[in-house]
Parts: sequence; structure tokens; C-alpha cells
Amino acid sequence: MLSAEPSPPPPRLGAPFHRFWAGCVSSNLADGVMLTTLPVLAAALTDDPLAVAGLAAARYLPWLLFGLFAGVLADRFDRVRTMAAANLVRAAVIVALAVLTAAGQATVTLLYLVMFTVMTCEVFYDVAGRAVLPSLARGAVDRANGRLVAGREVAQEFAGAPLGGFLFAVAASLPLAVNAGAWILGAVVLLGLPLAARGPGARSARPPGTPVHGVRAPVVGPVLSDLAEGLRFVWRDVPLRALVLFVAVANFGAGALAGVFVLVVQDHFGVPEPLFGVFLAVAAVGAVIGAALSSRAGERFGRFPVLAAGFLGQAGLCVVFAFAPNAWVAAVAWSALAGASTLAGVLAAGMVQLVVPEPLMGRVLSAKKVLSFSLLPLGALAGGLLGRVDLRVPAVFGAVVVAVATVWVWNRLRVVAARADEAERAARRSGPVEG
Repeated sequence: MLSAEPSPPPPRLGAPFHRFWAGCVSSNLADGVMLTTLPVLAAALTDDPLAVAGLAAARYLPWLLFGLFAGVLADRFDRVRTMAAANLVRAAVIVALAVLTAAGQATVTLLYLVMFTVMTCEVFYDVAGRAVLPSLARGAVDRANGRLVAGREVAQEFAGAPLGGFLFAVAASLPLAVNAGAWILGAVVLLGLPLAARGPGARSARPPGTPVHGVRAPVVGPVLSDLAEGLRFVWRDVPLRALVLFVAVANFGAGALAGVFVLVVQDHFGVPEPLFGVFLAVAAVGAVIGAALSSRAGERFGRFPVLAAGFLGQAGLCVVFAFAPNAWVAAVAWSALAGASTLAGVLAAGMVQLVVPEPLMGRVLSAKKVLSFSLLPLGALAGGLLGRVDLRVPAVFGAVVVAVATVWVWNRLRVVAARADEAERAARRSGPVEG
């Protein structure tokens, strides 16, 4: 039986976490600038919609190709150095693009290559970062995840995106230079993190092969063997496997609405093209609020009830959004939907980080991420087909998928939440990593 003792109060997040947060925010700012600048630059080079849309494929393809291998790397080497190296490589790539753009040599093909390279670095950065977090926020994982998500939304959506557009209007190469500088700053800040928090490959970590939570730390060996070990862990842990599959299925439903979202907003609700970005910013407001409330809600009401309410709330709000009488109501529903999604997402991410042994953290988190992205394109395709019937149908379809999946995973979700609660109590007794 899992202990039912009350959870001790959450410890304060220490200086190492705040240094990690600052490095991530700097990198998020760079992401926002880049993800605005590259599509705008592509639109300036060509008026072919298919050519511009190719950037999106280049953005997500690296996750499918390298996501699982990024997890192996995160469990073998110093995770913080991996993050810093990823930032420095993409900074160098963006600097090269800035020089070529200033010289009038930029092409759409070059933008594809840059986007693919930068997002490949993002894959390794993101997996390593998610694997580092539990060591930096022992006993306060939900609060740490919430702050990271809130910082990302503010830096990427509220600051990075408009900054990229403004600087591009001054000079096409200017936002790229700022972009590179923010990634370099993020790398420098991250390198100051303590070695004890960096994972099995750090110099001060346990010797390779030392058992931790029943799992041996990775040693140099076949990559595929390490990868298979992580996948086996997920598959054999039935409640965890159910949670990972649930996230993938829920994203399939979400992808149905995402695939036709711009058409729903502009054609169905009549939002003019210049205000589409404002409509998107409304979602960022909801996401920041959801991230800020996640830890407190989990503490007060319990992790499982908040998760269940968040997932079912997403389903209900999808229907409200679809049948909103006007764009104003739709915007409020969309913001609330983003808030519910972020609230549940933060707690779900924390649960996985709490129940997975540290030596396997990178591989399990990367498997979860790859599965999530793998079904998004299929969901978008389904949404496109359903949208031919009526633009509201994909949202209703997504709501049904999320609701049914939540009911399916209900008991498994309760088990994982209870295990996460138990792990959190143990972590709080040990305290956070100190600088």
C-alpha cells in the first residue's frame, strides 16, 4: 500500500533552479525570435504557400528522427553541457544565416536547412533540460515546471515573437543576430549549474553502473541497447505506459483542431488576418495563468483530481469554442482551453519526472515526446478531412477523443498520481540541490 501520510510542505526552489530558469528563458526568447523571423523571411523570398509551409515540416521532423536518440544521450552524458552545446551550435548556424541574409544570399532551401539544424539542436536541448529538472527541484517539481512554462510563454510568445517581427522590419539580419546572442547567453548561464544536478554522465555523478532505484546508470555500449532499455521500462510499467499512450492519443485529438485552426478563426469566426496573432496571444495568457496555478491547485486539491478536471475541461472547452456565437466568446474559450491544457500538462509532466528512475529519465521523457509528436500530423490530417464537412467538426472530434481517452486512462492515472505523491514526499525529505 502507498503511504497516505500528509505531504510535507514544498521546499523553496534554490539558486541552481533559478539559474537554470534564467538560462531557459534566454533560450526561449531566442526561440520566439527565430520562429517568427524564419517564416517571415521565407515569405519575403517566395510567394509559394507550399514552399513556406515546408518550414513547418523541417521544424517537427527532427523529433521523429532523433528524439529517442536524444534520450540516450541525455542518460549517458552531462546534460547541462549537452544543453549548452546545442545552444552554441544553433547560435553559430543562425550567425551564418544572418551573414548570408545581409549579403543577399539567403534562399528558401537554406532556410529549410537552418530550421532543420536548429530544431535538431532543440530536440537534444529539450530532452536534456527535462531530465535535469527533477534534480534541481526535489520536492517541488510541479512548481518548477509551472515556472518554466510561464517563463517560456512570456519570453517566446509575448517578447520573442513581436521582437522578431519588429527587428525584421528594421533589417532582415538584425533579429538573427539578437537570436544568436540570446542562445549564447543561455549557454553561459547554464554552464554554472552544479555538477550534482547534471545526470549520470557528469563528473561528480555516481560511477557508471552504480544501481539507482533498481536501475543501473548507463555505461558506454550500443546505443540501440540503451534505447531499448528505456522503451522496455515504459512498456513494462503498465500505469506509466497508459499515461504515455494517453498523451499521444490526446494530442491526436488536439491535432484535429490545430490542423484547421487558422480557418476556424478567420473563416468561421471572421477574425481578420492582421488580428490572428492577437487571437493567438490570448491563448498565451491562458497558458501563463494555467502554469502559475498548477502547483497550488495540485497541492490543495490533489494531483489526480486536478489532472482529471484539466483533461475533461479541455474536452468541454473544445465544444464551447466550436459553437461560440462570436469571436469574442471563442477567444475566451480558447484562452481557458489553453489554461486547462497547461494546468494538466504541467502536472502530468511532473508525475513522469517523479516516478521514473533518474538514470532512465532522458530516454523515458524522449519516448513520451516522440509519441506525442508522432500522432499530431495524423490528427491534423483527420481534422482537414473533417473540416470539409464543417469547420466545427474537428473541434468536436478532438473533444470526444480527449474525453474518451481520459475515461480509459482514469484508473491508471490515479495509480501514477499516487506514486508521484509518494515520490514527492520522499524528495521533500531530502531537499533541493544547493549551489
